[in-house]
Amino acid sequence: MSVSTEVAGPRAGDAATATAGTTSSSAAPASAPRGAAVLEPGLDRPVGLVGARLWAAAAALLLVVGAGTGWALFGTLPHTLALPALLAHGKAPQTVRADRAGALLAYRVGPGQLVTRGQPLAVLRTADGTEVTVPAPEGGTVTSLLSAPGAELAPGAAVASLDAGEQPRTLRLFATTLKQAGQLVPGRTVLVPVPGKGVVRATVTAVDPLPARADSLAGSFSVPLPGLPTGDAPVWTAYALLPDADSPSAGPVPLTVSVDLGARHPYQAVFGTGAKR
Repeated sequence: MSVSTEVAGPRAGDAATATAGTTSSSAAPASAPRGAAVLEPGLDRPVGLVGARLWAAAAALLLVVGAGTGWALFGTLPHTLALPALLAHGKAPQTVRADRAGALLAYRVGPGQLVTRGQPLAVLRTADGTEVTVPAPEGGTVTSLLSAPGAELAPGAAVASLDAGEQPRTLRLFATTLKQAGQLVPGRTVLVPVPGKGVVRATVTAVDPLPARADSLAGSFSVPLPGLPTGDAPVWTAYALLPDADSPSAGPVPLTVSVDLGARHPYQAVFGTGAKR
């Protein structure tokens, strides 16, 4: 009996150990699903947040693109043409001519000088030795001297040109290309920066049908005109009237003006196409 007891004891212990091991090994896998269940609900939160931000960015981008496209198609931009111009009196300088033949002895005035009606502009010596003066027909500004001292002048020969102060204040616009000339039509609005007055609006009233040589125009001014070509280059001239209250009393005054061509869509400005009024 004692022998059987000794043999059974270890077996019972082994069974207990085995049972404990079995219990321990079976308990470990049971805890794994519970841990995974705790982590899984939070795993999709970064993915959902990034997705929401992507949708918001895409929606904002679509709004910006849509707004830009709508503005390009239906918005408007001012459309102007910058041209050199001269603010003076009358459509052209008044030419002062000799009323008799004689040699031009000397001038009494110079370009840019203000004169009054009847003021001597030059002195002539007639064939009988008499000295006579060539008077200013009206007050204004001398724009150029058209003869050289010592020259023999016939009756009616040009002596000087005058910006007549009694004539309406007129803006002369100069187009240097045929395309620019095509934009100068009666009724166009011109934005004129008048010294001391700000920007003044004028309206084109007339356009010369044929161009003139650039050197023939420049010779009649007492002031240089930036942007005007030289030599025999063609120049087209248009005219606009300014209200007396918005014009300086003296002239001529060189300016750069803007011809209002209406408005055009932004895509037209990019591609250089026509204006929309």
